Amino acid sequence: MSSSPSHQPQKTRPPQAQPDLESLNAQKNPGKKQEPNPERTVAFYTLGCKANQLETSTLANQFQDQGWRIVPFDEAAEVYVVNTCTVTERSDQESKRIIRRARLSNPSARIAATGCFAQVAPDELAALDGISFVIGNNFKDQLVQIVQDTPPSDRPLVQVSEIDKSRIMEGASSAAIDRTRGSLKIQDGCDYKCTYCIIWEARGLSRSLPVEDIKVQLQRMLDEGFKEIGLTGINIGQYEHEGADLADLLRELIQTPGPFRLRLTSLDPMEVSEKLIDVVRDSHGKICPHFHLSAQSAEDYVLKRMGRRHHVADMERVCHSIAQKIPQASVGSDIIVGFPGETAERFEATYQTLKNTYMNYFHVFSYSKRKGTPAATFPDQVPEREKKARAQRLRALSDEKTLAYRQAFLGQTLHVIVEESESGEPLKGMSENYLKVHIEPHGLPLQANDWICAEVVDVSVDTVQVKALGVLA
Repeated sequence: MSSSPSHQPQKTRPPQAQPDLESLNAQKNPGKKQEPNPERTVAFYTLGCKANQLETSTLANQFQDQGWRIVPFDEAAEVYVVNTCTVTERSDQESKRIIRRARLSNPSARIAATGCFAQVAPDELAALDGISFVIGNNFKDQLVQIVQDTPPSDRPLVQVSEIDKSRIMEGASSAAIDRTRGSLKIQDGCDYKCTYCIIWEARGLSRSLPVEDIKVQLQRMLDEGFKEIGLTGINIGQYEHEGADLADLLRELIQTPGPFRLRLTSLDPMEVSEKLIDVVRDSHGKICPHFHLSAQSAEDYVLKRMGRRHHVADMERVCHSIAQKIPQASVGSDIIVGFPGETAERFEATYQTLKNTYMNYFHVFSYSKRKGTPAATFPDQVPEREKKARAQRLRALSDEKTLAYRQAFLGQTLHVIVEESESGEPLKGMSENYLKVHIEPHGLPLQANDWICAEVVDVSVDTVQVKALGVLA
C-alpha cells in the first residue's frame, strides 16, 4: 500500500493531505459535473498507502460529478467515507477510531467504510455504531451509486466479495497529489505472502493495466498540466501485461512528447533488474533517479522468517549497480525493526550492512503484530522497549546518511518543480532525486507548476535551500 507504500508493513500513518478536490474537479471536468448541492455533503478520510490515497481522490471525483459538495472531515457531513487500512492491528484500531470520530461530528450521518480492513473484516466493522455501509475493494468504485441508491436503514449494507483471482485489471485511476504532481495506478494486488502481511488477502493477486490504457491516461494527465506523475500500485515491480514488464512499460511511456517526469513507488529489490536501472539512466530525465526499496531487513535469517524472496546480497547488488550507473540517484528503503527472531546480533548485522550500503535514507517501522498472519504467532517476539531503541538507532543513521547525501549537492544544480505554497510561506518544491527544497526566487516570478533549474546553496537534515536560476517549463 507502492507509498509508498506498497505491500510492506507500515506503522499506522496520520492521514496524508488530500488534494484540493474542488479545484481538481473544476480543472478535470469542465461542464461535466453537476452543480454542487449544498444539502448533499460528503467528507473523506484516508489511512494507509498511496494506492488508498489515489482511490480516495477518485471516489471524491465521482461524488463531485454527482453533485455532492466535499467538506473537511471534521465538519458535519451527510456522508463520511473512511478508506481503511489493515496492514497492522494498529491500522485496524485507527480505522475504528476515525469512524467513531465521524459519528461524533454528526450522529445522524451515514458512514461508509471501504478499503482493506473492510475487505478482510467486514463483520467487525458492520458491528460498529453508526456504520451504514461496509464496501469491499471489489466494489469501491461503485460506492457513490451504492450510497445514492440505498435508502437509510437501521442495518448496515455489507457488500464484500472474494477478491478477483484473475490477472485482469480494468480501468485506470489517477488523481492529483497536489496541483503539480499526479498519481497513476498501473497495478493492483500482490503475489507474495510475506509472513507479516495480510495485504495479499485484501487486494488479491497481482494484476496490471494494459500498456495502451496507461499511455492514454498519462496523456490525459499531461493535457491537464501535471509535470510529475507517480506510477503507483500495491507492488508495481510485479507489473506484467502480455509479456511487457515494468521496464518495457517505462520505455513506452517516455516516448510521450512533452515536458514531464515519472516517479516510481516502492520496489522489491528482486524486481530492480539491470534492465530497469538502464531504462531509468537512459530516460533523459523523464524517469526520476529515485529508487525506494522494500528491503525490510538487511539480515538473511530475518528475511527468511519474513518470507521475503531476496537475500542481503541481492539488495547490496541492486544498490551498487544504481550507484555505478546513476551516481547521484536517491536510494532509500523501508526497514522493519524488532521482527520476531531479530536478536541483538542480527539487528547489529542489519545496522552495519545498511551503514555500508549505498542508501541515503530509511523509513523505519517497528514490527507490529497483525492478527491472521503467521508472524503474529511466532514465539520469539521482541520487547517493545528494544524495538524502540533499535528504531531510534536506525533513524539516527538515516539522518547521517541523508545529510551526507545532501551535502554532496552543494553548489550543484537540480531540476525542481515548484509546488503550491500557502500565502506568506516560502516557495517549496521537489527535485528529481527526491529532495524537498525551499526556493529562493532570486528575482524570478515563480508560481506553482513551474519547472526550474536551481542551485543548492545550503543543506541540513531537515531542509535543502536552493536558488532559482531559470524556468525550464
